[in-house]
Amino acid sequence: MSKTPRRDELIATNDRELAALNALIDSVPLEERDAAFEGSGRDRNLRDIVAHLHAWHLILQDWYVSGTAGGSPAIPAEGYSWEQLDELNEVLRQQWQDTGLEDMRALTATSHAQLQDMLLQFDDEQLFDPAGFAWTGGAPLGEFAHECAGNHYLWADGVIRAGLARAA
Repeated sequence: MSKTPRRDELIATNDRELAALNALIDSVPLEERDAAFEGSGRDRNLRDIVAHLHAWHLILQDWYVSGTAGGSPAIPAEGYSWEQLDELNEVLRQQWQDTGLEDMRALTATSHAQLQDMLLQFDDEQLFDPAGFAWTGGAPLGEFAHECAGNHYLWADGVIRAGLARAA
């Protein structure tokens, strides 16, 4: 993103990176999409990675709903600090083990659209003002959205490419 963030740029980046990620997943033959990646990483297959994205969309939505209702959301989550992010991410991974990849992709598309709709409610100043929302602890809401969407999709792309390369 540019040095002066813009809502429309953030939304376009989120959409572009998700489309690229979906194209990467679509490039994997159907019969290989459920295969486990080599190694012992937390995200062991395509479904785990897509579930991770969806889970973080939901977390951001929960922060937003709680924060705008006057609450003080637990960030990153109730009972977890940023230093415990690995543990939280494992809990999130476990939550989606009974959901198939295509269902997970549909859920992620929906939560992505909801995140984008949330962003449309605000102008540039509201999204990128560090003091815009007390519950964000001095970080702009737009930064949270970038980390939970566009930047996260880039992360997922890298994890998938590494997993596919190890499996080849």
